[in-house]
Amino acid sequence: MSEQLHSGSSQVGPSLSSPSAERLRAWRLYVESALALVDVLDTELERDAGIPLRWYDVLVHLEETPEGLRMNELADRILYSKSGFTRVVDRMEEAGLVRRVRPDNDRRSILVVLTDKGRETMETARSDHRKAIEQHFSQHLTDSDIKALTKALEKVSDHARPLRPGRIRS
Repeated sequence: MSEQLHSGSSQVGPSLSSPSAERLRAWRLYVESALALVDVLDTELERDAGIPLRWYDVLVHLEETPEGLRMNELADRILYSKSGFTRVVDRMEEAGLVRRVRPDNDRRSILVVLTDKGRETMETARSDHRKAIEQHFSQHLTDSDIKALTKALEKVSDHARPLRPGRIRS
């Protein structure tokens, strides 16, 4: 029994209902790495560009859609939780990075659009963020590692993205 505990297995023989030790190790390493990288990238982006990663995520989507996005569309696209999203946009508006506008053709909707200051902040943040990605992620992997990881994560993403409640299904 103590050998089973040390090996990470509590059952004798393979189980159809439980991932193998190798798969559990891969999962654990993925989660540890992803969470650590998000923390590091968030801290460095805030230090270097003056914005948190959550704001960067919003700016990326608004930059891709210059005419702006409805609040609910933007909330569906962000990577982070939608919890507190309105407060995030409030703070970004106070910082002059975004503004809310009512379209003439639909007075019930509110669009969030990128301001000139938001665009400038995005340009600075993008450079800082990409340097941090290279330093903390890319430089530690070979080109073949990147190809294999991309292929594997595409499979997981194809499965997981549609399962996220209230998110886009792309």
